[in-house]
Amino acid sequence: MRLNQFLARAGAGSRREADRWIREGRVRVNGAPPEGMGPSVDPSRDRVTLDGALLRWEERFRYWAYHKPAGLLVSRVGQGGRATIFERLGAKARGLKSVGRLDLESEGLLLLTDDGVLAEALLHPRSGLRRVYRIRVHPIPGPPALRRMREGVVVEGVEVRPTRVLLEGAEEGEGSVLIEVREGKKREVRLLARAAGLHVARLTRIQFGPVRLGALRPGETRTLTGAEVRALRRDAGIGARG
Repeated sequence: MRLNQFLARAGAGSRREADRWIREGRVRVNGAPPEGMGPSVDPSRDRVTLDGALLRWEERFRYWAYHKPAGLLVSRVGQGGRATIFERLGAKARGLKSVGRLDLESEGLLLLTDDGVLAEALLHPRSGLRRVYRIRVHPIPGPPALRRMREGVVVEGVEVRPTRVLLEGAEEGEGSVLIEVREGKKREVRLLARAAGLHVARLTRIQFGPVRLGALRPGETRTLTGAEVRALRRDAGIGARG
């Protein structure tokens, strides 16, 4: 197995991050710096460390669905006194990383895993994974506002055009809108709403690829089913073993 693949599978990060760590001299194989970008390693025999910490090979990865509450950062390190999801989850989430992010004010489905190869593949633009959001907005959007959202916006130099925009209902001056996108750009859904002259009161991601939020309440986690993991791998374009 390539050294960068081992680092990713051991839950340390993505293969791109692993390449950088190797270049920076932070990785040791059996106590010595690897030559070049590193030889192949045998997880059952070789001792691989990152910044002096031993990385252990785990044949069984963890795959979680998590309902991120609003008001938490998706980060390992808090900022400005704000709590992070990993502080809330505690020791049980050690070694896990998030597959993408949700901003501070947003809530809903977030995938957590220690399978770095799958996490990296899911976030690659070629995966085109479906992301579905439900937003509460005001004022209630009429046909012109819905049409404007469907036209899309440019985010980080990339045009983001929803594959679906649907007004589900309206109550007390607010509308409930379902938005489906295939890109993973920062604050893309909020920017779509803003372009249509709408204010987002609440934003919840309810689906990521084949995985649905379902009945998970804020702060709750569940283990993905085998069928969900296989579907994620298929959608990410990697084999059953990654």
